[in-house]
Amino acid sequence: MPLITLKAQIHADPQTEAVLKDAMFCATKVYNGLLWHLRKEYEEKGQVNISHKNLNRILKELPRAKGYYSMSVQLTRDEVREAYKSFFALKKKGLTQYEAPGFRRKGQLSPLKYVQSGFKVEDNKVILSLGTSREDGVRQVSFRISHRPDIKYERVGELSIIYDKDSGRIEARLVVEVKACENGGTGKAAVDLGETVLMACAFYDGTVMLYSGRLIKAVRRYWQKVRTSLQQNSRRWKEIAHREKEQVEYLLHVVTSHFITECARRGAKEIVIGDLNGIRESIDYGDRLNQRLHTWPYRKLISIMKYKGALMGIIVRDDVDERRTSITCHACGKIAPSNRRHRGLYACSCGWKAQADINGALNIYERAFQVSPVKGSSGRVARPVAVSFLLGWHGVTEPKRKGFLRASACGCPSIY
Repeated sequence: MPLITLKAQIHADPQTEAVLKDAMFCATKVYNGLLWHLRKEYEEKGQVNISHKNLNRILKELPRAKGYYSMSVQLTRDEVREAYKSFFALKKKGLTQYEAPGFRRKGQLSPLKYVQSGFKVEDNKVILSLGTSREDGVRQVSFRISHRPDIKYERVGELSIIYDKDSGRIEARLVVEVKACENGGTGKAAVDLGETVLMACAFYDGTVMLYSGRLIKAVRRYWQKVRTSLQQNSRRWKEIAHREKEQVEYLLHVVTSHFITECARRGAKEIVIGDLNGIRESIDYGDRLNQRLHTWPYRKLISIMKYKGALMGIIVRDDVDERRTSITCHACGKIAPSNRRHRGLYACSCGWKAQADINGALNIYERAFQVSPVKGSSGRVARPVAVSFLLGWHGVTEPKRKGFLRASACGCPSIY
């Protein structure tokens, strides 16, 4: 069964919420305590021992380790260990600009993580174990959760309690097993992600689709202008950032839902996406364009597509090398940046002409499956179907009401 991460709101009384926050604060103290001892060890011995045995020895010296569930304490320990392992890997590659893992901010609420044990979820009621050694004597807490009603899951494998600093609420994240829809398709599709053209999609039968990203760009640009007149990290600044995040994520959900539904209708069983890992570190187009690209929500888009694909029985993977796919001719294989004549057009001397992002998607398809979905070696690709989405909200003076975004938005696609 496919696994998806389900976001849920927590409904708890003030006393329960206070206990949860205290346990999350304990997780921060344990994380920082482990780092402090490791740094001290490095100063004294010139090396750091991140073995489980050494970290467990340090945990016995941290009084806050008794403030939450023992298995969750071990997961905090593993976070520290993985942070140092990543640092050592970077250092081994000669990347000296990276510093050792840093302390978490004083007062920060770290996630409480539970894997397989220490929690119980029944009929939207959660029971969490906090161990047997808390100073206040509280061993467990219970509270209700609410989430999307259309998701039916078989089993909860992991549970995390997190603090959402944008909304200021404690929330739950459940990794659940869901029953996927039957999918007897054998087709495939490839996706090239971008900013102006959010997704360029090529299907196994040679048809292509474009999903516009202009509305997402407009939303982000608008709210960024609004925030420039506000003090950073002020209450109003955070409200604006949270509203922008909600609106962008809503649009990503609308786009991915339409695309996954289209894939299922066409009998697609597998979707491949270009591997964009490390793209933020490799781009440098000036301060203004860098700021836009560094906030480009491609990871969120891929994450949403993966779990929605899992629900429809469609495999989504993003492990295809997409280097030079945008400047490579799909017909003859010639690599020439000059072939991108202007925004939206790729034209090669061999006679191949196509929308530039579609050309990239076709190249990703061919790299992934060693076959081209387009017959013939030259000519034009059939005119793509372009999909755009219109919303009915604007401005910063929208009345504050729960769920205003979904209530006031029109997510109906306009296809032209």
